[in-house]
Amino acid sequence: MNKYIFILLFFTFSFLKSQTNNNLDTEIKLEKKLTKWDTLKYRKFERVLILGFFTQYRNFNNEFEQLMNKDTLGLTKNAYFAESNSISGLVFNYDKISFSIGTRSQPQNESAGKGYTKVFNIGLNVGDNRWVSENYYRKFTGFYNRNTANFDSTIKKSGNYYLLPGLVSTNIMSRFMYFTNNKKYSFKSGFGCNYRQLKSAATFILGGSVNYFSLKNDSAIFPIQNRKFYNDFANFKGFSTFNISANFGVAATLVIYKAWFIGGYFKLGPEQQWRSYNLGMQTRNLSYVSWSGTGRASLGVNLKKFYMLFGYIQDYNIYNSPKTLNFGSASISGNFIFGWRFHTKTPKFYQKFMNTKLYSYL
Repeated sequence: MNKYIFILLFFTFSFLKSQTNNNLDTEIKLEKKLTKWDTLKYRKFERVLILGFFTQYRNFNNEFEQLMNKDTLGLTKNAYFAESNSISGLVFNYDKISFSIGTRSQPQNESAGKGYTKVFNIGLNVGDNRWVSENYYRKFTGFYNRNTANFDSTIKKSGNYYLLPGLVSTNIMSRFMYFTNNKKYSFKSGFGCNYRQLKSAATFILGGSVNYFSLKNDSAIFPIQNRKFYNDFANFKGFSTFNISANFGVAATLVIYKAWFIGGYFKLGPEQQWRSYNLGMQTRNLSYVSWSGTGRASLGVNLKKFYMLFGYIQDYNIYNSPKTLNFGSASISGNFIFGWRFHTKTPKFYQKFMNTKLYSYL
């Protein structure tokens, strides 16, 4: 990890030194031209190179409840969890460009009897405080059943959970959010590093999403001990769905002494789902209108140069079938980041980019 820090620090100070002769008048004109919000409410760091350190985790949960046979104690519920490694690294940000490098990973404690989860994640987010488009591809391989004690009493001695190492979950998401009060509320001040909310503000959110989700295994997903209670779903091996949603929500940031902040948002809306169930010997295709939602919270301190924040995100989709099967899927992420802002001048090539239409759309 030390070599990554040295390389980025060397690049940082070389960059700062090379920009000392740029024209400050040009900088001020550009900043005035691009300022389209209430500067008493929040500030954008236009000529700032930002370096930070982050650590994050990402988990994925799939919970099933059969409704076909009476189960007052909930012993036939199955909850398959995937817990990813904790990843740490460095983040680099300049204006609207940001990238990160993961430099080390804390492995899971396999002695806990939960097996091992492989995670692949890639994402691309664009936009500003007017609108944001969040896009990602996530793949989890390897799950454990958190409710193993409901059907296997030996777990009390062995500590080993019921494992499905070949169970694969794939999630492709494209999500859009528009903030109605974007001249006073800064979405990125609570979840990024290049804005700073100076006074408390709130906004409504108008949004939507397109999503593909699948959960697949090479054999029946439910353990043999409670498989008989699931009737037609006893040999359930997989599920896939294509979803389109429209949602509405609210977001707010509470600022204390222009430094400490608590922020968050929640949005919910109807979702059209085209589902396909793999029941072993047959496939069942269904169309449902259900619900999906996203919640996010953050807290920390945001000063002129130093910033630090804790973040929590949860995406939730409901795939219930009345009188048959309840199925909920949730993605949970947490992160911690802190860093420093280095004031500098804007390079000439970037000044030209800031005058383009493409820049104004981002």
